[in-house]
Amino acid sequence: MQDNDYAILSDGILVDLIRQDDEKAFSVIYQRYSMPLYVHANRFIRDREETKDILQKVFVKIWSIRNKLPTDIKLSSYLYQIVKNELINYISHSKVVDKYLESMSSYASTYISDTDHVIREKQLQDIIEREIQNLPEKMREIFQLSRKQYLSHKEIAEKLGISEKTVKNQISNALNLLRHKLPLLLFILAFFPDRP
Repeated sequence: MQDNDYAILSDGILVDLIRQDDEKAFSVIYQRYSMPLYVHANRFIRDREETKDILQKVFVKIWSIRNKLPTDIKLSSYLYQIVKNELINYISHSKVVDKYLESMSSYASTYISDTDHVIREKQLQDIIEREIQNLPEKMREIFQLSRKQYLSHKEIAEKLGISEKTVKNQISNALNLLRHKLPLLLFILAFFPDRP
């Protein structure tokens, strides 16, 4: 089958071909759905790089389970459901850190009772600040320039004499470290508020 022939095939036939490990069929599905899925996902998180990462996970997942795809699958619905699951996963892991770091204020009331909200809000801020201070020195400096001084990646790169890619990677690594630490710390704060 010629490459052009694949483009006119229905989703159902393409899925049948993917089940038989047909990479060209997979490529057509990617071309057909990557942009609509990207637009859909980016409406929720408004971060191009994170959206691209989510899409990559979606299509890697489709390829990895290609032999197990249901025979009666409605591909568009299936893809949008996987995107939805990835968005939920992303938001649930990032909202605590990102909202605090964007505004440098807390929304601890999401996790704890209002009776001692002010005290616990301060505790949460202290915990996050402590974790930021525990980041590796260069990563911490770049992260603080981004989240506290609101410098762009380009401005940070120029200020520190490094590439924008390095800045982006360091900020991404810092967020990942904080995201993995904070759920446990929030749990400790909520249930053991007197713990130092």
